Amino acid sequence: MANQIQVKRRIGTAKNISKITKAMEMVAASKMKKAQDQALAARPYSQALYDSIATISQASKLDEHPLLSNHEKGIPMILIIGTDKGLCGALNGNLMKKLSLWKKEHKNGEVIAVGKKAVLSARSLGMTVHAQFTQIVEDVETKDLLPIMTLVLNGFSDQKFKSVDILYTDFINTLSQKPKQAALLPLSRTFKPDVVVSKVNEEMTTKAYVFEPSPKQILDNLLPFYLENTIFHSFIEAKASEHSARMVSMKNASENAGELVDELKLIYNKTRQQGITTELLDIISATMSLN
Repeated sequence: MANQIQVKRRIGTAKNISKITKAMEMVAASKMKKAQDQALAARPYSQALYDSIATISQASKLDEHPLLSNHEKGIPMILIIGTDKGLCGALNGNLMKKLSLWKKEHKNGEVIAVGKKAVLSARSLGMTVHAQFTQIVEDVETKDLLPIMTLVLNGFSDQKFKSVDILYTDFINTLSQKPKQAALLPLSRTFKPDVVVSKVNEEMTTKAYVFEPSPKQILDNLLPFYLENTIFHSFIEAKASEHSARMVSMKNASENAGELVDELKLIYNKTRQQGITTELLDIISATMSLN
């Protein structure tokens, strides 16, 4: 009897957990669709912005801009975008593995961590957290990331940071998200002369551009904006990845809970049948003894 009660309690617990994970799955699914649409819509814009700078750079000397110059002093910095909440599969674990590899290449590197899980990952690796940002709003806008952008921009401009990389989870599809590391500053690592020329050479041979104002003035405004857009785009890619990973994780948890309930029901029924059989045998034995 005691065993039956225990199994019945486990069935009830599994059912309650299944209800919770199902609710979390539905919430994540609703957020996921919006985040995915936003991430996919931003990609053509980001690519067009890159192409515009690449084209303009052919008429200007890129190495003259402060955001493109290499620094001899300062500390290597990485901006890692994690999550505040867990229950999103291996997403944060994969970021931690990538961060560990970056640490090996930059012995004195520090971290700007976004999200509680990113902070914990950096500290568990024994890294110095230069700054941390948590509880970023769900529907993130550029203005919400202004403190992060300002910190990165000023830190590099003041030569406190030798270089800045960014690490986030790139959204591929609902079932697949991969950690991605990219060079952020100096921008000369992104707009390398050979890469820029190969990307715009064909376009430049077929089109003639007249720049007003000068290419340098345009780049003075466009490069900081490109940096801000890159950080913002990384955030929305990370959000789409987070909600997708959480939805899949909760879906798997709900299915596993359902399977566990079915297994426990079989155990409960077998235990109950054994109990009934035992009672019948006792009754029969008692009757035969009386006779």
